[in-house]
Amino acid sequence: MNMNDTKTRALIYCRVSSKRQKTEGHGLDSQEHRCREYAISKGYEIEEIFRDDITGGGDFMLRPAMRELILYVDKRPHKKYIVIFDDLKRFARDTEFHFKLRTALKVRGIKPECLNYNFDDTPEGVFVETIFAAQGQLEKDQNKRQVIQKQSARLEKGYWPFYPPPGYIQKEYPMHGKLLVPVEPQASLIREVFEGFASDRFVTQVDIVKFLRGTNYSKRPIYHGGVHRMLKRVVYAGYVQRDEWEVSRRKGQHEGIISLETFEKVQAKLSGRPRLPVRKSDKLDFVLRGFIVCPFCQHAMTASWSRGRNKMFRYYRCNMPTCVRHNKSVNGNWVDEEFKKFLKNVCPKPATIRLAKEVVADVWRNKIKNLDNQQSQIEKRLTESRKNIDALSDRVIKAVDENIVHIYEEKILAYKKEGEVLQEKLTNMSLASVSFETALELVFEFLKNPVVMWEKEDIDAKRLVLKLVFAEKLVLHPDLGFETAQKSLLIGLFEQISTKSFQDVEKGGFEPPCK
Repeated sequence: MNMNDTKTRALIYCRVSSKRQKTEGHGLDSQEHRCREYAISKGYEIEEIFRDDITGGGDFMLRPAMRELILYVDKRPHKKYIVIFDDLKRFARDTEFHFKLRTALKVRGIKPECLNYNFDDTPEGVFVETIFAAQGQLEKDQNKRQVIQKQSARLEKGYWPFYPPPGYIQKEYPMHGKLLVPVEPQASLIREVFEGFASDRFVTQVDIVKFLRGTNYSKRPIYHGGVHRMLKRVVYAGYVQRDEWEVSRRKGQHEGIISLETFEKVQAKLSGRPRLPVRKSDKLDFVLRGFIVCPFCQHAMTASWSRGRNKMFRYYRCNMPTCVRHNKSVNGNWVDEEFKKFLKNVCPKPATIRLAKEVVADVWRNKIKNLDNQQSQIEKRLTESRKNIDALSDRVIKAVDENIVHIYEEKILAYKKEGEVLQEKLTNMSLASVSFETALELVFEFLKNPVVMWEKEDIDAKRLVLKLVFAEKLVLHPDLGFETAQKSLLIGLFEQISTKSFQDVEKGGFEPPCK
């Protein structure tokens, strides 16, 4: 007989509640060392070691290493094992699951041994074990309560006490302690997601998933659930909230990635009726699909690929059954070339652009003069909102009916949210002028030559061209190309300016095709 067959086989199980505790005094390495020393002193043969770095919430089957240990034993039913634990608390810190684990080991013929406790199956031993298990659960519950109390206190002061959400990291500051700080490129992408969803650039959350998968947002897989959680997080607007801890929404100490107004628009959209998704064919292959109309029936033309003898071809066509051009195709490459020619005729002269900028800027300066009046109106609404909150609060105190109290509380919450949005508007008004000037420069820079933007391999850039240049859909004649189109307000402004007699603007306003 092999000498090793006479030795008692031992399995060592080590556990810490978090990955941070790996390197602390009761880390996995120190636990394993003590268990090894114990096994050697007992003359046991150590066959396998199992290590967990998560708590499992009390349920031992939620711990990966514990599941592996039980599976390991189940695959070797002819062998008997001792399972060594460093401390009774490593066994289980929940009374119910403590004895469930004891039963799970017992039915498999596994005997547990602990460095600081002797298991005893007598009635007295079980009673003492129950007391120790209950004490472990009490300590766990007390620790959990203390953590929640500390996190709740930080939250009430406007600090985010949890693991930083995507788009943020935590930095240590003398005056604040740990504070959320936006990190790129995630912060900019998250801002683009919120603003795009609020403005219907992203019609559905599936569109957001596709967008983020095409960026360097995360190395991990991006799914619908993660996007939905992102859109529901008010922390991105610079606020904190935890309803289950009765911490109402309040201004956070950290910098927001988006405005509160944008966040509220997103919440309104999330709670509304679902929108139809973008069609799969709506991509770079058929950018003009839905934007060009048939000259005979005035219905939008559809588009699709068609297989030729040796390769695939793109076609636009009218699919109205009553139209004389029903299902008659127009070559997609020809349509693209005709559109570029058409677009090149919409290039304002530099002098016209300069004058147009002056006109628009003058209008904006007049608008800025009215800001004081707007601010006073917002401040008045803000004061009324606060008065309504005070009045409703008094009614809540005097109310006896719980249903009435609930109605008052709902109204108070609605006024509070309105006040937060109004307050943010007041804060942002001082930045409005700078933001407008920056946006104005970007728009006019684009309008100098929209053909350059159109030729980019970017679906959003191409859609922007269509929105900024044309006010209506374009009529496409199968032989003559694009017919005269109604220009957008900005292009219309250029044309109006160009037809007037200004000393520094040549007559005509628009140059021949842009180069």
